[in-house]
Amino acid sequence: MSNKWIDIGTLLLEYGLINNDDLLEGLKLQKESGLRLGEALVKLGRVSMDDIDWVLSKQLDIPFVIVEDIVPNLELLSKFEKDFLIGNRILPLYETDDQISIVAEDPLNKTAIGFIEDSFSKKVNVSTGSGSKIEELLKNTFKDLVLPDLLSALKNITERIKGTSFYRIDFLLAEHACKISIFGSGILKNMMTIKGAFSKEDICSAFDEMKTPFLYDHASNGERTFLTAYPLKNKFDMPSLPAITGEYGLMLPGDIFFADAHVHGLHKVFHFDNPVHGYNYFLTKRNTLAFEKSVYVIDAAPEDLKKCYVKIFVPSKCPSCSGTGCAACKGLGYEFQKFEGMYSSGELRERLNKG
Repeated sequence: MSNKWIDIGTLLLEYGLINNDDLLEGLKLQKESGLRLGEALVKLGRVSMDDIDWVLSKQLDIPFVIVEDIVPNLELLSKFEKDFLIGNRILPLYETDDQISIVAEDPLNKTAIGFIEDSFSKKVNVSTGSGSKIEELLKNTFKDLVLPDLLSALKNITERIKGTSFYRIDFLLAEHACKISIFGSGILKNMMTIKGAFSKEDICSAFDEMKTPFLYDHASNGERTFLTAYPLKNKFDMPSLPAITGEYGLMLPGDIFFADAHVHGLHKVFHFDNPVHGYNYFLTKRNTLAFEKSVYVIDAAPEDLKKCYVKIFVPSKCPSCSGTGCAACKGLGYEFQKFEGMYSSGELRERLNKG
């Protein structure tokens, strides 16, 4: 790599990509916005990022790579964290016993390049290429790598909880793994942990593949992300509202409805903080009777409903395994009895206590 340094503006002038007026305009925007000069010129539409990358390759005497022509090295990619590569727009190409070759949007990113050198104890050979195309290729490749495992796990879980009182799926996303649990009727059950770096977008993609919209809440502390999803299934016309449900997939009434959670994959859903009286309301968390036409999950059902339609699956410990999980209960530790009819809250509690 050449040690000769010429500023990017001079290089762009020398290669005829901008004129003096363009440069002055870019310098003015750079001063006002704090952007780097190259970024300012791109924002002004005087050059493209491909132009910047190509000029940098000339400036530093390194190859400029056409990213679209690269076939990703999946074995090498698996040795890196997805967020590190995407965040720095670095695409590993190949490695030998003592070297790793990469394409980087910013070949002067000493922090990232130094991290790779320290992690692998190898010399890093740098070329440059389009950052946006590097990011696009990485996202598509990682999606293809991790989505099949996540999709397979999600299909397995949703198949096992059909006809049960589990209606919520929890995802704990850590740096190297995703822990998946299920919840319903006061029972939290850990199902499995799958290896890989997953994101909220990966979970959305998996549900999209299954053609399943869902309500969700999520939170993150910077190291781990928690996402709790309420799949929306089993659309039918309820014979009476309000209603209490408790089975896989929250019920989908045939009308616009509210939810006190975010929504993915479904239109005409209003959030709890913007209600319209008279529409169906999906209560997922709050123990308040908000409207006359309401649908509640069993864990959040009010205690003072006079008469409501009930369709739930009541859990009891599996007699074959005493709750530890076996083939008879699909590893859930519980068996479930369907319970349906018109009841008041008091009648429902009495019936459940007798069961």
